[in-house]
Amino acid sequence: MPKHLESVEQRLFVQRFRLDRDTRDLPACAIPNGGRRGAREAGILKAEGVTAGAPDWILMVPRGPFCGLALEFKAPIGPVRVSPAQTAFLERLARHGWSVHLVRNAHDAWQHVTDYLSLV
Repeated sequence: MPKHLESVEQRLFVQRFRLDRDTRDLPACAIPNGGRRGAREAGILKAEGVTAGAPDWILMVPRGPFCGLALEFKAPIGPVRVSPAQTAFLERLARHGWSVHLVRNAHDAWQHVTDYLSLV
């Protein structure tokens, strides 16, 4: 199986988000929690607030009953593996008024964004 399929899908989604005239100026960002780091760098990032389980991408725009949208990207093929830290963090976001979704491809991510932005 090719590596980094999750990353490819997230990059395709972000490219579309940044190019679309209705979304490109909205406050959104990726949360780069993954990756291998040395002990020193990991300690610095943890002290700065990096938290295990944080979602891959967030949109900081309130809509309907929600204060924001959080997307957790998973590889488009194979089993969906959600770590206990991810489950706990996403559940905490949902309890605090976030719309939270697991997505497996750029198309599904885009659909969640457009559905979310259409809420009143």
